[in-house]
Amino acid sequence: MSPLARLVQLRSLRVPLRRTRGYSSTTEPRSGHADWYASMLPGMIPVALLGSAMYMGLQLLQSRLAHERFLDEAREEVRQLEDEVDKLQKERAAQPSIVSSSRTSASKWWPW
Repeated sequence: MSPLARLVQLRSLRVPLRRTRGYSSTTEPRSGHADWYASMLPGMIPVALLGSAMYMGLQLLQSRLAHERFLDEAREEVRQLEDEVDKLQKERAAQPSIVSSSRTSASKWWPW
């Protein structure tokens, strides 16, 4: 008999052992908690997904609105500063410029 045929024959004679776990045994009645979770959990998954999607969407909307409000406030502040600069430039243009007639060197301490 070939080794392959002997291996096939040995494997076919073995009886597979069934492994049962204590928590998955069907002989004992399930507890009330297990029944409640088994009935409620599959229905809660879509609700949790929908709730998470809504939360993330509202968070994104809030972030976008806060950014728009910040930009509006920044634009208003820039406009006010530009108005102040224009006003100061007009005041400076209206004042007569004073020219000093004495010519002094800026650096007197240089000997040469």
